[in-house]
Amino acid sequence: PDAADEKKYGIKVSPRENILKIKERCLDFINNFDSPGEKNLFFSGPTGVGKTFMASCIARELLNKGKTVLYQTAPVLFTTINEYKYGFPGNEGFANDTAYRNIFEVELLIIDDLGIEPTSAARYAELLTILDTRHSNNLTRPCKTIIATNIGPKQLYDYYTERVMSRITGYFDRLIFAGEDIRILK
Repeated sequence: PDAADEKKYGIKVSPRENILKIKERCLDFINNFDSPGEKNLFFSGPTGVGKTFMASCIARELLNKGKTVLYQTAPVLFTTINEYKYGFPGNEGFANDTAYRNIFEVELLIIDDLGIEPTSAARYAELLTILDTRHSNNLTRPCKTIIATNIGPKQLYDYYTERVMSRITGYFDRLIFAGEDIRILK
């Protein structure tokens, strides 16, 4: 929508103006991807406003530049970690060492739908490890992360604790998506 409606959308500008600013930030992310100072991206907003689409567009551009990209929904990501740590070779669904290592080493990791996975203390610890390891790796080579979620910062703080939110606040630029659910409009 072209009209600003802070009460409806939770932002001071129109959703169209907002998404154009987000697009510019994402283009900067792509163009400065190799810079250790380039922050990760944290997309938040309601369902159907383009978070996954934007992450996929960034992935495509970086793949075209020869970068490595891994897209995982949060539940699949944590399942991969659990299968690696607690699985046994020969079991169906056993995650191999490469699948696990890619979470920490791929140049761009996209974690979609963060916050829909079942809660557990182990998942908080795993997310903390992922964020810290990738941040450390990024100091010497590109190792960026995009997180997309439908939950806001307050809910994320309640869900993941202060330690995880501190990393997201420090390591990521937060981009708030707003508007109408495009799937419903279509």
